Amino acid sequence: MNESKIRLIAPPPAPFHADGSLNLEPVEQQAQLLIDTSADGAFVAGSTGEGQSLSTDERMRLAERWMDVSAGADLEIMIQLGHNSQPDAIALAEHAQRIGADSVSASSPCYFKPANVDTLIDFLEPVAAAAGDLPFYFYEIPPFTNVNLPMVEFLEKGKPRMPNLVGLKYSNPNLMQLQQCVRLHEGEFEVLFGCDQQLLSAVLYGACGAVGSTYNHAALLYREMLAAFKAGDLDAARAAQGRSVDMIAIMARHSFMSALKAVMRTKGIELGPVRAPLVNLTAEQERELLRDLEQADLLDFSSSAKATAEGVSLAATD
Repeated sequence: MNESKIRLIAPPPAPFHADGSLNLEPVEQQAQLLIDTSADGAFVAGSTGEGQSLSTDERMRLAERWMDVSAGADLEIMIQLGHNSQPDAIALAEHAQRIGADSVSASSPCYFKPANVDTLIDFLEPVAAAAGDLPFYFYEIPPFTNVNLPMVEFLEKGKPRMPNLVGLKYSNPNLMQLQQCVRLHEGEFEVLFGCDQQLLSAVLYGACGAVGSTYNHAALLYREMLAAFKAGDLDAARAAQGRSVDMIAIMARHSFMSALKAVMRTKGIELGPVRAPLVNLTAEQERELLRDLEQADLLDFSSSAKATAEGVSLAATD
């Protein structure tokens, strides 16, 4: 396994003013943190970015801001197009192509749900077409959409109808299906794994990259894990993944989306509140969260930079 090929793409939280309106000012800081901590890209308006809570206009303005701040930087910008309204999803796809995004992704509609793979493709085909030649990834996230269809069938049937379909943004803990997708047609499709706490397993099974919430602030931890894995130090790789598990468990206990914004404040990036129906932490809850993370040594991963560099150097001698 070549660690350098594992892309870590962060889905940045959407920044809001105190009154809940979209605030584009912090995006430059968010992008710089990703660059500084070795993340490879941003997945804009995904679940962590509260994309389904943003208006179509807000999603377009947010995407434009990410394109502006990443100009000239080595940062992949993937725009999430998923929408219950097919015309809005098409408009978002056309917009992503027009502003020069690197790639796009779209989840299934989740109010009126597709009953089978064919109806899902019927919905997505014009969306993918509107993105032109941009690489298109289906955003497989059944825990949120409650749409759980066979992905091998989707890839096999979808490719002839969506020529720019290159793979999956796979936020599904079903690792058996992940392996089937990775192996399909001798590795034709990319699988970007979306469960941070299981990344080591997904890499072992052939995932070529990952999109995960904690890469916003802890990408160095995962770089350390991947370097150890490549070097054959499985104990160190498992230990790093274990730290990820512990971190995510603490954040989930304190309401994950609000917890992530609290953690970002410790990096000097104020992203404001979350939008309803998500719930913000009280000041006391935020103090408790940060205390729990700090006591577990899961708040600052700058020390992982040295371990990562040493691991990559060691791996390069293989």
